[in-house]
Amino acid sequence: VLVLERIGHLFYSHYDRISFFLSFDFSAGSNLGQKVTQVQPTASTQEGEEVTLDCSYETSQNLYHLFWYKQLLSGEMIFLIRQISSSTRTEKSSGYSVVFQKSSKSIRLVISASQLEDSVKYYCALWEPTHSV
Repeated sequence: VLVLERIGHLFYSHYDRISFFLSFDFSAGSNLGQKVTQVQPTASTQEGEEVTLDCSYETSQNLYHLFWYKQLLSGEMIFLIRQISSSTRTEKSSGYSVVFQKSSKSIRLVISASQLEDSVKYYCALWEPTHSV
């Protein structure tokens, strides 16, 4: 189930657990004109293969951060990777990387070699920093 919630200026959505075959179901919404949505509702793979999870978003801000998290079955949230909108560098972090396309407002999480323990929920998050004047 794709869930969109707003916590301050943090918007996130999630893929329901990965399993082999991978399955992601979703329903989307929006809040105050900004939103984060999963592009494909379902995907499948076999253990050891590369997995990609796509996320699109809407924002009117020039500076923002995009995050990917996974939620373990215990409920614990694990940070995976972050992309800053002002960066042109491809972010990578221990088995994870992103493909960031600012012009099309999309970000893809790439899991290089999926394992059974990757069968958890994945969250795509958008954070728009607020600045005090």
